Amino acid sequence: MHPTRLGSALVAAAAIALLLASCTSGAGRSGNGKTGPTATSGHAPVRPDGLSTSSAASAAESVLDCGTFIGNSAWAAPLQVVLGVVALPTSPGYPALGTSLSGDGSGPLRLFAKTGLVIRAGTTFELIVPSRFSIAWGAPGTPSHRVLVRNCGSAGGGWLDYAGGYWIDHPACVPVIVRSDGKQQLVHIGVGTACPGQRPPQGPSQG
Repeated sequence: MHPTRLGSALVAAAAIALLLASCTSGAGRSGNGKTGPTATSGHAPVRPDGLSTSSAASAAESVLDCGTFIGNSAWAAPLQVVLGVVALPTSPGYPALGTSLSGDGSGPLRLFAKTGLVIRAGTTFELIVPSRFSIAWGAPGTPSHRVLVRNCGSAGGGWLDYAGGYWIDHPACVPVIVRSDGKQQLVHIGVGTACPGQRPPQGPSQG
């Protein structure tokens, strides 16, 4: 080969090699030149109030820890007793719940409405909300879309009260399904905003 052509070919080969090397060295890195984050553990942080939260996602379901009640002589009134097993702040009779920023970013757990769960002792039931909402009670309570209550306390022992509440990304009228002993009832709870015919939150509320 002519010396000039050989030199040109070597230069071109060197340029291609450098281009391939630069592409290969960037593999596995993010656009800012840093390596991607490592996987985090599956344990959600626990807040000072005993509720366990994670901005990544809510659990599909959780079981109420029966022994974590904050009161064993609670009153159901003025809440609505549903299926004889749980008293809830439903619309339109009870005002909407006020919300505050949870400190959990801008995702589905952005807002929190604190309200106790008042249950009849000795009963078994479940509470279910759509996937964009989360609920939890007890300590620790993990935000989930379905909470199971299994025979807490002694039958005929009155009402037990548990700390917790509702998480939501934006204020909404939340549909809640209560299931117990083969029966089911749908109720609505205003979280950060009133359901139709319901009074607005009493006091400050963030949206």
